[in-house]
Amino acid sequence: MGKIFALILLFLLTACTEEPVITKSDSPPEDPDREPEIIEEENDDNEEVEEFIEFALPEEEIMINLKLVPILDSYLQAAQNKQQAIEQMTLIPIHAADKTLYLLEFSCQEALCSYLLLDQTEENRAYLMADLAKLTQKTMAPDNTKMLFHFDRKHSSQPPLSDIVVMDLEQWEHVTLHNQTENEVMLDYTWPILTVEWNEDISLTATVPDIIEPSPDYLNQWENTEKPTTEIEFTLNTADSTE
Repeated sequence: MGKIFALILLFLLTACTEEPVITKSDSPPEDPDREPEIIEEENDDNEEVEEFIEFALPEEEIMINLKLVPILDSYLQAAQNKQQAIEQMTLIPIHAADKTLYLLEFSCQEALCSYLLLDQTEENRAYLMADLAKLTQKTMAPDNTKMLFHFDRKHSSQPPLSDIVVMDLEQWEHVTLHNQTENEVMLDYTWPILTVEWNEDISLTATVPDIIEPSPDYLNQWENTEKPTTEIEFTLNTADSTE
């Protein structure tokens, strides 16, 4: 994502208000298998009716204020069947150091979805992590300040092409990754990434197919061999985020 687009996106997603994006009940729901649904509540200050999506999780109930997440509200307004679109959503709690974040999976098409990261702290922050992708991994950094998200996209050949998104959870920034092994761009769904893990120095090691280029022919040939792999090292540039 370019810096200008990311700035516009962050402006649209971040709620600068005293109202919380997320409210929750710490009591387990009566029916934890209940589908998410729209809840309407009247705002006592201005008698406006506000819409929330309510999710029943095993240990708590979560409500997302649609007015404060414009991208989600716009998606539902455009949906042909709003209730069906909501029922297809999944809310994933992420326990990060001293707080809990929530990853919302929505707008799914053929198993590829959009992912919105929500922070319940006083900043009421939201960040669009990926579009038309499938989350395959989320891992906290050794210092508990960052988290990597590994996404895949379908491709005409196997394995699927991938991207790695690293979020600085304290600064709420998408951290730029620098390829230390190759000069090629290997993120943003240009190469398949088989696995990725943190190193103790807060760099990343990604395992990728050992091929000349990620063309369908080379990937299909790789699938029909012993599938040799190689490792790529990425460092993080926390001073140069996409925001």
